[in-house]
Amino acid sequence: MSAQNMEAKRTEVKRESEESEISKEDEKEEEEVHTNRFQTGDQHSDITLVVEGRKLHVHKTLLMLHSPVFERMLLADFKEKGSGEIQLPGKKYSAVFDFLEQIYPGDPIYSISGENIEDLLQLADEYDVEQVFTNCTNFIGMQLCSQCSGETISTDYILFYLGLVERFERLHSLRENMVHRASQIPVHEMEKSKYFLSVPATATRDALLLQLKTRNQESNRYRR
Repeated sequence: MSAQNMEAKRTEVKRESEESEISKEDEKEEEEVHTNRFQTGDQHSDITLVVEGRKLHVHKTLLMLHSPVFERMLLADFKEKGSGEIQLPGKKYSAVFDFLEQIYPGDPIYSISGENIEDLLQLADEYDVEQVFTNCTNFIGMQLCSQCSGETISTDYILFYLGLVERFERLHSLRENMVHRASQIPVHEMEKSKYFLSVPATATRDALLLQLKTRNQESNRYRR
């Protein structure tokens, strides 16, 4: 190996090492975000949610303000009241953490992703938290706007969001738009999607009917 090639190899190894260190730092920062805010709490934290054996220190007032379900729970004589803890069996720690981020001050929409939005909506539905539905509606709207600006949304994501909009009534303001987007996807492309079978039949039907209607209109236009 020539000296030039050896130097190039050393430079590449150094770059990969630096990228690895940056990645580790990013992971460390992400981990800190997920541990500091609710794991340590503050002097005003007065209730603890226990999820998968891990504790989230939160504020009763904020929970009751956003969730009628939590309000009823916290005002009632629930069995864990004396301990100051509420067990949330069957829930995922990461999902509850992201859910809490939606009702605490900050930039909640930027913590929503295609990976956690379904969990957020399920928790919002269970605990009747309108704010989370509003944030998720805005998030999906932002994804649709990104397509308007030239970015593309995959067939998978269009059908995924369509399925969510159909399942959760408080997302129905997006339904017409999502049905229209889905109607622009060829049937054979829809069928290839991993989400095709999970989309409620009513939404699939309306998308296909709109697609057929559009084709008939175009056909009639050409005949003229």
